[in-house]
Amino acid sequence: MVIQKNKLLNEVSMLKPIVRALLLALFVFSAAACNKNGDSASSDEVYTVSDVQKISLAQQDAGFTIKLPHTMPKDYKFQSVKYVPDKQGITVQYFWNDDSFTGEMLFLTQQLTDPQIDYASNARVEDVLLGNVWAKFVQGSDVNGVWQNEAPVYWLRWQAHDFYFTLIFTGTESSSEGWMTKDELVKLAEQLLW
Repeated sequence: MVIQKNKLLNEVSMLKPIVRALLLALFVFSAAACNKNGDSASSDEVYTVSDVQKISLAQQDAGFTIKLPHTMPKDYKFQSVKYVPDKQGITVQYFWNDDSFTGEMLFLTQQLTDPQIDYASNARVEDVLLGNVWAKFVQGSDVNGVWQNEAPVYWLRWQAHDFYFTLIFTGTESSSEGWMTKDELVKLAEQLLW
């Protein structure tokens, strides 16, 4: 009797991951079917959704699975996902959600087409290793047509598995608890490797 009970418990515990996977798949397909008018976007429609459950809608229209970090820095929250058909890309936006919000945001773009990035001639481009993939790290931004190397914007770009990734951090206050360092941005990007 004890042996049969242990065998039954063993079989039930083996089924749990399968049931979880089936329920997750059902949830994803249900969420993908949800849209204001019940249809997915047309192939040339750019749209933004602000409900994290609707990431699956963007995935459905893009035709690929969005690679997302499994853990975000403290107090960073999902803001929106934007699908851009002509770039065959998806951008996910996160913002630092704290009572003292000072403008810190993260943008993650995953696309199939090469973004053909031309850096400003005075931009400092640094090669950074993400696991076993090389990336380009740049600090700065174009302000009124002039590249500013000290602007509080970090860019990290790399290519992996036929995708082009761009991870951008932007902030205003380096003393803010939401501020990210270059090393923290690199660690976040490493979660996107598979």
